[in-house]
Amino acid sequence: MKIPLITSGCTVPLDKFWLSTLVYHDRPNLLNKKISGITQLYFYEVDLSNINNITQLFTYSAIIYEVRKLSELTRDTLRNLILDILQPHDKNLKLKDVDRTCFNSVNNKKIFISLRILIPRNASSKKCVEIAILNKKAHKITFIAVEEEKNNLIAPPFPYHFEWITSGHVRITVDNFEDADTPNAEWLVGKVFPKIINWTLNEPDQKSQLSLSLIPLERYCELYQKLKAKYGKAMTEIWPENTDPLKFVYEDVAIASYLICLWETTNTIQKPTFVDLGCGNGLLVYILSQEGYCGYGIDVRKRKVWDIYPSTTKLLVKTIIPSAASLFPDIDWIIGNHSDELTPWIPVISMRSSHKTNFFLLPCCSFDFSGAKYARVNTSKSQYLDYLDYVQDICRTCEFTTRMDKLRIPSTKNICIVSFGRTYEEDEFEVINERATRFIENRTGTTNRINEVWVQDFKPREKVEKVQNCTQLNRDLIRRILKQVVTKLLESKVVLSGDDGSWNRGGEISFNEIISSIDKNDLKQLKSNCGGLQTLLRNHRYIFEVANGSVKIRVPKKLTELAKYKDKPCWFLKNHPDGCPNSSEQCAYNHEQH
Repeated sequence: MKIPLITSGCTVPLDKFWLSTLVYHDRPNLLNKKISGITQLYFYEVDLSNINNITQLFTYSAIIYEVRKLSELTRDTLRNLILDILQPHDKNLKLKDVDRTCFNSVNNKKIFISLRILIPRNASSKKCVEIAILNKKAHKITFIAVEEEKNNLIAPPFPYHFEWITSGHVRITVDNFEDADTPNAEWLVGKVFPKIINWTLNEPDQKSQLSLSLIPLERYCELYQKLKAKYGKAMTEIWPENTDPLKFVYEDVAIASYLICLWETTNTIQKPTFVDLGCGNGLLVYILSQEGYCGYGIDVRKRKVWDIYPSTTKLLVKTIIPSAASLFPDIDWIIGNHSDELTPWIPVISMRSSHKTNFFLLPCCSFDFSGAKYARVNTSKSQYLDYLDYVQDICRTCEFTTRMDKLRIPSTKNICIVSFGRTYEEDEFEVINERATRFIENRTGTTNRINEVWVQDFKPREKVEKVQNCTQLNRDLIRRILKQVVTKLLESKVVLSGDDGSWNRGGEISFNEIISSIDKNDLKQLKSNCGGLQTLLRNHRYIFEVANGSVKIRVPKKLTELAKYKDKPCWFLKNHPDGCPNSSEQCAYNHEQH
């Protein structure tokens, strides 16, 4: 007996049903935030003769019984799992390990079994085995995951089924009422099913870049958790820069994890050497060095955090001018991690350094060979995507074999380009180099073949960083803008009870609406500052809460919540029409200085 959890209100073509459920099969982490991804072990085409209902044989107890026999969960140890469960019921059973794409190409009534490992996002959770049964004849796909500690399972601990019924509707069913009355069932109904139906109506982009596609996902997740625990918390606590430590520290931990996994795959004999051009805070160099990789970083200026690193972390202050003096013939990998004006030069420097040199490139700000900003060519694409195409064009000109991948970092500019050697033999270098030289000359409009410098009037990064975080703005301008924002927010009445009566917190408004309410001349003065209005409001986080493209007034903290600012004057007492909702004794800020 099947218990329906939910049925679609619309009809769906059968091919769209399979398309959407296979997206969920391939990328469950899109909907299940407890999962980082999957390791696909086997995808079987099943030939049955004596089993009528194969799904009934894959019970939780049957699967966990076999899993308990294993010392670890790997492709080798799980090789016979499906056979051990099914063969006692059908001696003539045949399993054919096929490619997942085979499923789409066959227009028959066959049954397929997918065996995989679910990888947890949280280090405190355990990876688990999941079996998916794809029954083309019954138009049904069944999922069941098992793990010894059933209550901590990162997927529903019971079988659940997506079914396409003859009326054209889609439904989710479970096997009993006990499973239907659980938080996991609510999650299937409220989170998963609406997305599945949405994918059937609006075909998901099958060509979108998958994340971490060039490295073993399971190894990456394990290594990331290890490096995060080893370096993350410690570095965020002592971070001396004015930048957000949570973003920069965990981003570099993720990039280091990716590079190590990549190098373990491509450089199996010995650990490769590296140089990080435009290394910035040097954290990536520090982590890689601590993990036993020999290399160094170069940047146009020193950062405060450099003094924290041990002497084994080699960081050099140097301006890189693209030239014969900026080659690294003894280096295996050149890293361009947000390397700005050096980004288009990384493939060229790698090509001219040595035939063995590869590169890892994570483009961010778009620059051309001259060091000036890159001008977008394809207006149908964003500046970022068009720039990625341009960098790929440079890589092709230099005859590199490259692939793109998406990193899991706290940044929207998360596409990296990785080289895997050349398409030419070493004795063909002069021909390829001449082609690259002509490409650069066409881009810059200059010819510079006599000089050792590869391009005239190259503009490197400035040695003294411009302050563009709104901290150097005129104080009267700051007060004026803050007042305009607060006035706009207080137009909406959201009254909270305060110690001295009612206190209006105001509404929550999008940045677009806030910007339209601010004097245009004041906005012009903000445009030259990174982040503009948003940065200014974030700098005044004791007044505002900024999140998801909107802003609202922050409720003043009480002394019991926050004590370290007691010596600072309370902004609300003087500037909010209702004053401060907290008494002088309760407020985390000082009321006496007004």
